[in-house]
Amino acid sequence: MHILNIRPSYEPGVVARFDIEITEHLRLFGLMLTRNQDGKMRTYAPNACGRKAATFHPVLATRITDAAVAALSAGGARHAA
Repeated sequence: MHILNIRPSYEPGVVARFDIEITEHLRLFGLMLTRNQDGKMRTYAPNACGRKAATFHPVLATRITDAAVAALSAGGARHAA
């Protein structure tokens, strides 16, 4: 898993937008990193035609979110296990 690009967002409720390579065969673009009212971070897929373009199993969602938070803290793209 590799964060390709992450950039802070000025959209209400969105901490950052990012692109990720899940495997060498799957890349996702325009994901949103948000912070819930309880302070927990969460990742959402972008919308396409008014619907979510993808959803993630909770285990994968946690791995994606952790990778995005780490990359944002480090100031850019990075690899995640």
